[in-house]
Amino acid sequence: MKSGGFPCRFAGCDVRFQVLDQSSMQSLLAASEQRTTHEVTTHSYHHVKIEDTPPNYAKGPLKVRRADYI
Repeated sequence: MKSGGFPCRFAGCDVRFQVLDQSSMQSLLAASEQRTTHEVTTHSYHHVKIEDTPPNYAKGPLKVRRADYI
């Protein structure tokens, strides 16, 4: 049964790591660290961060056509 928390990113692994205090950044970072340690030691998995794609507006401002009402 799955529950909340950080899931292991290795395909087929259902292990999750709980964030004990939802209002604490240290708790969030600790759960993330536990997940990474599990992935490396158990599966020899190293997560590769995908580069963020720039949003569409990075190409320039939107061109808005005026509606010419007669």
